[in-house]
Amino acid sequence: MAEFKIELNQRKELGNKSSKHLRNNSMVPGIFYSSTEPPFPFYIEKKHMYDALRSSSRVYSININGKELYAIFKEIQYHPVSEEIIHIDLYGVSLKDKINLSIPIVLKGESPGVKMGGMMTQSLLELEVSCPASKVPESIDIDISKLELGNILHVSDLEFDDFEIITSDDATIVSIQVPKEEQEEEQESEEEVEEKSTDEDENNSSQNQGSEQN
Repeated sequence: MAEFKIELNQRKELGNKSSKHLRNNSMVPGIFYSSTEPPFPFYIEKKHMYDALRSSSRVYSININGKELYAIFKEIQYHPVSEEIIHIDLYGVSLKDKINLSIPIVLKGESPGVKMGGMMTQSLLELEVSCPASKVPESIDIDISKLELGNILHVSDLEFDDFEIITSDDATIVSIQVPKEEQEEEQESEEEVEEKSTDEDENNSSQNQGSEQN
């Protein structure tokens, strides 16, 4: 488990006025809470917070009143216009506990279907999993080196020993689509076969009617 330490500063003043003052000074207000600790209002330097989000960590080390704890980002609030982060919630976890969180998917290898001209579409970028906080993976690597033209990989096709997948089994992760030109050619071929079959049936019918008249 990759570990990133977040430096928290206790907030002495609460309320909208105090929060606005913090944001104007490149700080982000937040609250830490857990099932075992009292709520802890804090603020964090904006740059430091973005460094934490860009890190490979999902569980973060924090220090509250001299006590070393672990936490995950429970909620991040964004400004509706600027999309700047305006508030964060941290939730305390034990490294022994199982937690639910989303882990990014990384596709590995080269698909034979893509080499043949197919178009790869990744429909799912993250998987929601349940695992011990001490064994949170940085990413979920998925091998696509056996995906042929027309193949679709679903969540139900995956198996992992270290964690349980919560995302629906029916969800599509990645698909290799046949090029549009080939689909049109196949459709035209099918239509030609159907037309030929229809013509033959009509000819046979005409011949049979002629035989009956004779």
